[in-house]
Amino acid sequence: MTPAKLPVVGTTWYRRGPRYWLRRAGFGFAALLTAVLVCAAAGALFDGLLSGLPDGWRKAGYVVEGAAGLAGLAWGWVHGRRQIRERLANPPTPEQSWARQREARRGAASGVSGRGLMVLMLPLLPAVMAWWLGTMCAATFVRELPSEVGARRALP
Repeated sequence: MTPAKLPVVGTTWYRRGPRYWLRRAGFGFAALLTAVLVCAAAGALFDGLLSGLPDGWRKAGYVVEGAAGLAGLAWGWVHGRRQIRERLANPPTPEQSWARQREARRGAASGVSGRGLMVLMLPLLPAVMAWWLGTMCAATFVRELPSEVGARRALP
């Protein structure tokens, strides 16, 4: 009996040894680093947007954006944990996990077409990126992935 191969963790999920934790930590680190870099870029763009305003308006903009960023981070964490809880209640089979992975890759290509909207959304971009960072953190710091639970249940 061989365990099913899953996206990200391969077959290491079955024994949960050092290779498994190294893969999980590496993937989590890469995902969080990407999220932090994107958030920093969004903050730099927003800073450039505010640089032309008078001092009082600029400070007010920073306070509002900081509060929106913290709210977005908290909301993203709650949303991500809720999403993980729902997926743990009804975990996907290994085939469904791979189908979801293929679907995500296909969706990334169509997401490139929305880059023009980013310019219009620039004032909200740091808050949206903070929400994304919260969602990524919630998904990264979970003890067991929903795909692992589904694969464990699918074992004969």
